[in-house]
Amino acid sequence: MNLSGFQTRPAEFSHLSLRDLLAARDQYHVFLMQHPNVVATAVGRYRIRKRDSWPSKSGKGAVHGKYPRTLENSEVRDYSWPALLVFVETWVERTLLAKQDDAALPKCLYLPDGRQVPICVIEAPRERRTDIEARDIRYPVNNIGGGSAILARVQGQDYAATVACLVSDGHKVFGLTNRHVAGEEGEVVYSRLDGRVERIGVTAARHMTREAFSALYPGWPGTDAYVNVDVGLIDVDNLDRWTTDIRGIGQMGPMVDLSVNNLSLALIGCHVRGAGAASGVMQGEIHALFYRYKTGGGFEYISDVLIGPRTSGTNARTVVKPFATHPGDSGTLWLLDPVSKSTSSSAPATPQGVAKDKRPVKDKAPELCLPLAIQWGRNMLHSAGSARPQSYALATFLSRVCAQLEVDPVRAWNLDQSDTWGAVGHFSIAARTQVALSTRFPKLVRLMKRNADIISHSAETIEKSDFKGMGSQAFVPLADVPDFFWKPRIAQQGFSRGNEGPNHFADMDQPDGDGHTLLELCKDDANIDPDVWNAFYSSVKDILSGSTISAHHRGLLPFRVWQIFDEMVACVRAGKAAEFVCAAGVLTHYIGDACQPLHISYLHDGDPRRPFVYTFTKGKKAGTTERRPLGQGVHTAYEDDMVNEKRALILKGLLGTPITTKTELVANGFEAARATIAMMRHTFTTIPPMEVVNAVIGFEGGGKARAEAMWKTFGDRTIEVMKGGSHLLAVLWESAWAAGAGESRVKAATALTQKRAMSICQNTEFLPSVTIDQIGRVLTRHP
Repeated sequence: MNLSGFQTRPAEFSHLSLRDLLAARDQYHVFLMQHPNVVATAVGRYRIRKRDSWPSKSGKGAVHGKYPRTLENSEVRDYSWPALLVFVETWVERTLLAKQDDAALPKCLYLPDGRQVPICVIEAPRERRTDIEARDIRYPVNNIGGGSAILARVQGQDYAATVACLVSDGHKVFGLTNRHVAGEEGEVVYSRLDGRVERIGVTAARHMTREAFSALYPGWPGTDAYVNVDVGLIDVDNLDRWTTDIRGIGQMGPMVDLSVNNLSLALIGCHVRGAGAASGVMQGEIHALFYRYKTGGGFEYISDVLIGPRTSGTNARTVVKPFATHPGDSGTLWLLDPVSKSTSSSAPATPQGVAKDKRPVKDKAPELCLPLAIQWGRNMLHSAGSARPQSYALATFLSRVCAQLEVDPVRAWNLDQSDTWGAVGHFSIAARTQVALSTRFPKLVRLMKRNADIISHSAETIEKSDFKGMGSQAFVPLADVPDFFWKPRIAQQGFSRGNEGPNHFADMDQPDGDGHTLLELCKDDANIDPDVWNAFYSSVKDILSGSTISAHHRGLLPFRVWQIFDEMVACVRAGKAAEFVCAAGVLTHYIGDACQPLHISYLHDGDPRRPFVYTFTKGKKAGTTERRPLGQGVHTAYEDDMVNEKRALILKGLLGTPITTKTELVANGFEAARATIAMMRHTFTTIPPMEVVNAVIGFEGGGKARAEAMWKTFGDRTIEVMKGGSHLLAVLWESAWAAGAGESRVKAATALTQKRAMSICQNTEFLPSVTIDQIGRVLTRHP
């Protein structure tokens, strides 16, 4: 269809409203859909081929293409006029269509009063695949929020979806997501937190599947049409585990409140972004409204919004990653970009219903993305020629969903809570190790001081506790590389290691059939042996399930310390200061785990020897039961809530970490593992894990009140065991430096760059992560 016929008279159509376009579509929809080439319709603005000339250029040299128009090769310009978008399977030149009776689509449709509504034909046959690979499903580390993945099991199959945001009815707070994953009322919903699958709530009674178009948009034309909605609510178990922060986007602004009174075509071309559990942060653009995509049983099905790649308001200097949405993104919250972020003067204006901020610049708060719509599905549309098929997100306006469910978005809950205790615990221990170094090795002190920011954060940064999204950042301080750069399902940079998990813990107090524990066995040095430990694990069962303990649940923390110590010595002997710093930096993480009572105990998530039986009363699982450990969630109460809440006091207390003495130095990796086990034994004596579990069981409620109660009981003792961690780290740093003759072999106390540190950690040969049955092969055996 040639643009030239319209380019000189767009003013004839500029007065058309969204309601006018819907009326024309409703009047002619049967006619359009009976056309064998038409696959869908929508309303929007006329799309101009990107190569076509602007109206200011006319006459010789002006370009008005006749080649197939696609969503990819066209754009909405600031002079684009209202139009009905008609998607066809195949583009056919009008000169050829003229030879076939009733084959050509008209250029315009006529309303009863004689007004014309232009048709914009777009070639976009449906496809079923995309060439852009999906990322792994992104599971939260600790806090669940917008962009986090949830899991549900239906008929033996696991399904993943995305949490949109938190909403409230004024009495309770719910998680908003897709109904087809959340399921029936009472069904259990799970997520994977810090690598462990945990229950997070049950499906609430309120939900939406489809709604009559006339009910959502009263007074607007939409005969025999349904809006596909597909949203459900999660009745959350523990609100302390949730945050309103949208992963990768941050805090959201006020909801865009749309209705028949203010919804307009100004939304077309607006830039939006969403955080999907499968695709991460997606940058998109609104291509069309009320996309009418399916017919069934005499009814038409409509999606409020069609979102695809950005084409308008961009230029050569604008970096926009390829757009793709994948299974697992259902439930994604799409938000309008702040208007000031537009990259071109031709970017669309602020849509009606979205107020501009008119405050003076000096008082202006950071601009926030405005929640607009919730995704429930996707369409694959072909872009013609050699171009790859393109996925488009189908979404429903959030304001219509909230109105029907009688809820409102929650914009401020746990915004300042860090992803995991490690962000505070690990960084605090690493930062305070510096104060425990002696003056015996001046070059070591200079080296570690110059790389303090590579290993950890300053005390001021730790006190702010702003460590969100580390699992997707290009640089992660070495103290949390094992969690956020190597752990599967947490690290999203592409360098995760499948066997990293068991390196972080060891159930030192689980008894075997004779009542012996690893802690007792290791009083004999001969039992500080991975083969002995592996045999012990084979002799015991998982207490709650009675099943054999798998390789990934056989903790080997002291042997990881052994492995890293020997690597540190080797680096010093070779004069490799950069590699030594990286090994010493990641060692801080494992020592931090070893001085926490719940990281080295079978009671890490409650007492499995005192299980309680939970009976499902609603949904498909009604009448069935599930065994759970008494005190489930204890790690949240102690390691997350209390440590994070009292971070300032912890940092102050760690300043008292004692300085290392010459007699404490160890000679090799075996002795480093033995010293680690000795610290574990001291931790158990100082804070018995069962005491922590019983304290949580006996306290009703959560939040700051529970954190205060826990601190009153365990605060001083927590500082004591963390001081033990910082002190042992200093001992191991100095020991490896001495064993390798660092003062003479290392030429300079070099400060690493972030890029250099991460390049070392990316190498799978650097401190390879293995399981208990394999680690003996990488340990240096000492007499």
